[in-house]
Amino acid sequence: MGQHQYLEGARRQVECCVWLGSANDGAVWINRITTANYSQIVYSIDWAHAHGRLSNVAKVAFGDGTQSAQQWTQKQVELLWHGRVEDVVTALQVLNWDQITCLEDIRNSPSYFETRKHNMDYARLRREGYPIGSGTVESGINTVVHHRMKRQGRGWKRQHAQAMMAALGELHSDRFLMAWQAAS
Repeated sequence: MGQHQYLEGARRQVECCVWLGSANDGAVWINRITTANYSQIVYSIDWAHAHGRLSNVAKVAFGDGTQSAQQWTQKQVELLWHGRVEDVVTALQVLNWDQITCLEDIRNSPSYFETRKHNMDYARLRREGYPIGSGTVESGINTVVHHRMKRQGRGWKRQHAQAMMAALGELHSDRFLMAWQAAS
């Protein structure tokens, strides 16, 4: 993945960008690859992902669908939106984790937010013009890949699906003719 990301970035002349930002779900492998390829990148955790994680914590801590869960989530989301990540970390740390039954992924939320707090300063990121959501990329995947590859009656084998996705990428980037001529 890292090699493909680097080559596509080079083709698009990413090194010429004044600002370079990446919004994603906070997976360690994505951060590792992206920062290895682009040391100057401003890396942010996808807003919807952070919001969803707080909602999941509230469900297990206060009960799914309860008013307490909704109020706690709303307060933390508002703090996060205004760049008060430390306050969110504190709110997560003071929960009675010994009394909460949940998956390890939810249980590690205090450290997840603590270690990524610089990447969740949404007020600063918005002010500086960096992306805080990955929705446009995910929408593109849904529109281009899923629409074409998961249609009813389509039974793509892996090798053919990869070729089709490469062709779709060229088509939707207005490079199909150039790629077709280069291939022939």
